[in-house]
Amino acid sequence: MDQQKRKDLNLRLGNLILAIFLATVPTAITYGTLSIHGLNICRDLSNKVSSPNKIKAICDDTAWKTTKSYIILIGFFITLPTWMWFYLSMKNKESNKE
Repeated sequence: MDQQKRKDLNLRLGNLILAIFLATVPTAITYGTLSIHGLNICRDLSNKVSSPNKIKAICDDTAWKTTKSYIILIGFFITLPTWMWFYLSMKNKESNKE
């Protein structure tokens, strides 16, 4: 592997690690927001039915499971643009130095 390809690979991997690290906070915020939204829907639904406790318990469980199933997708769509932005910025700095 020639030197330029190795340098580019290191740049990509380093920026990916940095993007994953920095994307954890927005991912957690999005996850929390979706969880609260799901629980609010369940609370409103339980206020409109005759047996609210049973429905609220089932609905809360389903809302949490649904939100958990999207955590990877949420993280991916937050991390990918962050990584591309870091990578392209660093690549432009590298090319401007030369």
